[in-house]
Amino acid sequence: MERSGGRGGQPRVPTREVVLAAVRLFTENGFEATTMDQIAADGGVSRRSLFRRFGSKEDILFAGHDELFSTVAGYLRASPDEPLTTVFAAARLVLQDYLGDPEVTLPRYRLVRAHPRLRDREVAMTARYQAAFSRYLARHEGTESGSPVAEMVAASLIAAHNHVLRGWLRDPEQDGQEVLARFEEAMALVRRVAEPMLYAADGPGNDRVLVAVYPGGMGREELLRRIGAAVQESGRV
Repeated sequence: MERSGGRGGQPRVPTREVVLAAVRLFTENGFEATTMDQIAADGGVSRRSLFRRFGSKEDILFAGHDELFSTVAGYLRASPDEPLTTVFAAARLVLQDYLGDPEVTLPRYRLVRAHPRLRDREVAMTARYQAAFSRYLARHEGTESGSPVAEMVAASLIAAHNHVLRGWLRDPEQDGQEVLARFEEAMALVRRVAEPMLYAADGPGNDRVLVAVYPGGMGREELLRRIGAAVQESGRV
């Protein structure tokens, strides 16, 4: 039975129930063979209500993605934290959403791997997150768009996040806390690389120059750590 409470007195479509029904049908019958009528019947809604809420089977499968992106975008707008801390926390929200809903995310992962059209939708969503992170970091630099540093940092963040996520999707029996710990390690690596670039200047037009001299035999990790610390210290002078 459909739930009441939609706009204008229209029944509210129970999104999660519909998504679960769709994923089950896609898994049992195949994505292409499943019809919207079957999803409506299994999801307990009318065909008309289903099409009003979702325009296609792809929209149903990725409904959680769209809602999550809205949550992440709102978080970026509202967070008072330091910029890198903010985008790392936003990426963590995405990972936690995957980990918290394996009934949807695991079969969706298998479906996406099997259907190029669905892969295109997934790639577009990833690009959407990357663009949002890049815009947020660019505003921190004092520009609205076109910041190569912000774009590189956002791309590195997405790559690190997806590396951890794919590891869990391929082996979902892993402990969730261990997966989140690996995510934090990946973000720490991104931070070590990103901070010297992102915080190299206080803003547009800043003409201060930081010169650092270190022993030639110093390892890469220690060098990056010291450069990042020196850049942060210079910003407090």
